[in-house]
Amino acid sequence: MNNQKKSAVFEALIIGTKLLLICAIVAGVVSLVFQLTKDAYAVNLQKTKDEAVAAIFETEGLTSKEIANDADAVVYEVYDANGGFYGYCVESAGKGFGGDIGLMVGYNANREILGVRVVSHSETPGLGAKIKDEAWFLDQYAGQSGEVVLGEDVDAIVGATVSSKAVTEGINRANEALERALEENGGAAQ
Repeated sequence: MNNQKKSAVFEALIIGTKLLLICAIVAGVVSLVFQLTKDAYAVNLQKTKDEAVAAIFETEGLTSKEIANDADAVVYEVYDANGGFYGYCVESAGKGFGGDIGLMVGYNANREILGVRVVSHSETPGLGAKIKDEAWFLDQYAGQSGEVVLGEDVDAIVGATVSSKAVTEGINRANEALERALEENGGAAQ
């Protein structure tokens, strides 16, 4: 191997080593930031979920007890401060345009939907994000039970059809998860 080829190989190794070092530093910084913020993120997400439950049941100070947790949803029984049964809440998601749309779906003892709140989404501002901003959209799910069909039982938001479908999908997953949880736990909590 002549000196020119040796020099080119050596130069490529130096560049490769520098790139490897830069990537390692960036990965370390990202990992550090993740470690520093994961607890705060978890606290904020739980706060958002608690606010969603309070808004759905229109009552502050409620507590919840997890009764089922599977790949589709997490099912909770909801109680007031005195331990009185309030209903059920199901944490679910549907696949939107920008990723998963996280939902909290509240139910009364008869398994009718009391309300729906969007707890997380990555939808396009001004379009898909309307699922959270347009109150009429989420309000139309109230009173529904069983499978909900978009276009029959509820209307989609114009310009946000994929996001509307995702919310309906998440609600249907929540309905199914609640039914499974109650069957596995021998029925209603009351």
